Amino acid sequence: MTDPLLKRAGIQEEEDLTLLKFPKDLKDAKFLLNSEVAILLEHRKDSSDEGTEFPQTFHKTLAYAEKFSRYKNRTSIKQVRINLTKENLAEFEIASLANLCPENSDEAKSLIPSLKRIDDDALQATLDELSNLRKFN
Repeated sequence: MTDPLLKRAGIQEEEDLTLLKFPKDLKDAKFLLNSEVAILLEHRKDSSDEGTEFPQTFHKTLAYAEKFSRYKNRTSIKQVRINLTKENLAEFEIASLANLCPENSDEAKSLIPSLKRIDDDALQATLDELSNLRKFN
């Protein structure tokens, strides 16, 4: 809830990731997995005209996304999204879990503080599912 004094003073509240509170411009953002970014950039590169020059940042971003892609095929990526969406996780949490790939619930909660609301056993089961998807993709 917004503090009326802050509102009158024109001061914006700070974001708080533990409460999944983002700045206004990220409120409805769709967070992507590194694997999805790699696919999108590769598609952009493949669908462009043969002589198209891309900036160096494009190539660096593509290389980063490919290097840190944990899921190599579209089926695995889709399954990751389905599994994590079933757990009623926020978009930020879904992308963070899929990109960071924590091994246990303690590590996940340290990296993504908003997950502290989730039971350790339930979170560990979710992490185990993600691990299996990484192994068999």
